[in-house]
Amino acid sequence: MFLSTKNPNPFAVVSVRFLKGERFPFLVRKETGLPLEGPTFWSLALRRAQNLQSSTIENDLRSLMFLFLWAELRGVSVEGRLAEGTFFSLTEIIDISNVIGRYRQGVLAELATNVVKLPSDQALGVDVDERRNRLSAAYSFIEFTSADIQSQLSPWPQRAKRYASARNDCLGLLRGYVTSVGSRRKNGAGEREGMERAAVVQLRRVIEPQHPDNPFRADVRFRNYVIVRLLLDLGIRRGELLGIRVDDLELGSNGTVMVHRRPDDPLDPRTRKPNTKTESRLLALNGRLVELVHEYVLRHRSALPAARRHPFLIVNSVDGAPLSLSAVNKIFEALRERIPDLPDDLSPHVLRHTWNDAFSEHADLNRIPAEHEVKWRARLMGWRNENSAQHYLKRTVRRRSNEELRVMQDGFDIKGGDQKNDYS
Repeated sequence: MFLSTKNPNPFAVVSVRFLKGERFPFLVRKETGLPLEGPTFWSLALRRAQNLQSSTIENDLRSLMFLFLWAELRGVSVEGRLAEGTFFSLTEIIDISNVIGRYRQGVLAELATNVVKLPSDQALGVDVDERRNRLSAAYSFIEFTSADIQSQLSPWPQRAKRYASARNDCLGLLRGYVTSVGSRRKNGAGEREGMERAAVVQLRRVIEPQHPDNPFRADVRFRNYVIVRLLLDLGIRRGELLGIRVDDLELGSNGTVMVHRRPDDPLDPRTRKPNTKTESRLLALNGRLVELVHEYVLRHRSALPAARRHPFLIVNSVDGAPLSLSAVNKIFEALRERIPDLPDDLSPHVLRHTWNDAFSEHADLNRIPAEHEVKWRARLMGWRNENSAQHYLKRTVRRRSNEELRVMQDGFDIKGGDQKNDYS
């Protein structure tokens, strides 16, 4: 297996589907096609200890890959350093943090040409969430792998002591960078937000199948319309949407859809299986959504014979297979590129944030008590912990707090007897 000049990445994350439907991802070196030993043990340990879904482990491996890309750039063996107990110096940890924070295209361009290429625009790195994920994965891998090595040194107390000292120094330095990024995340830096009202109106307008600015082929317009409407109107995740089966739907006068958790579903043929991260829940569909889904099932999905071989609602328009995660990403990529005034970061997850802002506005308008708003939001989103809402409410919190600030300032003016004076 040889590296493409268009994609010089020496690594790939490959997901394997076993006979019983279980999926498991591996970080593979393309040149040999073999999984990397350390990351494989690390990901297996995560699976067993935390019962993580394969999609979560796949994302962790994609994050960890950046540590190994840094090692390729600098001619370093990560696992060799850990085995020897030399670990990484402060300068190297700073360099690791910088490389991890860059866009993949820039890292691969440097790897191909040995020339540092940063993006030409003002955004010189990935967002806070992504950088934190990559740093956390690197920290977790180093911590786990070095702990295993240290445990094998117990017959040699002096070696074990030196190893432990170097390990603690390295992890302490790296932990500082993880904490630093985490604090920026808590302060709101780089967080995703829901869309502005004008952008939501624009999206709802152009996604209509008959709209002249609709960017999609005629044969996929209605399906893509249903996809965007379900994401925007229900606030569900991309994986939850693609996991919906036809028999999860009740399309009568009181329409509903059941969002299920089905880890390692044997009926799902997709290697990268969409997953439901949150709790299963029954969600209401209004009359218009019932009409749209009903029309999609009867007129569009049923026209594809292969769609009858599986139960999943959203299908590929060519062969009727269950739609892939990457296909949904391409839908949003097309919207971002072809429709003016839509956010540059438009994605299914941004629509989830947008739904939360809309729910807050609905609660304000209808004077829903705060305790009800919190509980209802948590149930509709599938959260076990009501604190999860804070991640999705940045725009709402800013709006509400600024409204209260203006009211407070108006009060200061009245109490102070402030009057407009002409000093000209």
